[in-house]
Amino acid sequence: MPKAIQHRRTPAVRQSAQQVWLAGLGALALAEEEGGKLFGSLVKKGQTVDKANRAKVGKALERVSDVRHRAVRTLGRFRLPLDTTMAGALHRFGIPSRQEIVTLTKRVEELTRSVERTKAKSRKRAPARHAAVAAPVA
Repeated sequence: MPKAIQHRRTPAVRQSAQQVWLAGLGALALAEEEGGKLFGSLVKKGQTVDKANRAKVGKALERVSDVRHRAVRTLGRFRLPLDTTMAGALHRFGIPSRQEIVTLTKRVEELTRSVERTKAKSRKRAPARHAAVAAPVA
């Protein structure tokens, strides 16, 4: 490139570079100014979304709780007949119920105490045994 053309372009290049630099500084200044506003706007949007999501979660928990209560009631209606049927089947196989085992355990404990009391009384009444002295045989 001839020097004459090069000299004419140099101010244009400098001016263009200066404009790019100034545009960058302007973008930075605008970002600083608008950044605070943008942050505030984002916080408000976040609060709105959070509130909506909390409401949705609350409704879902209410539905889950309702379903749980209905399930418990339904199981309650089936439990007694099922327990009765199972108890009858176990009784037919000769397996004692929990109440029967508790009753038998109490009865065994009472009998054990009674036997121990009887043993203690008989020890107090029994005379001490002495070894018989053998007479010499002549």
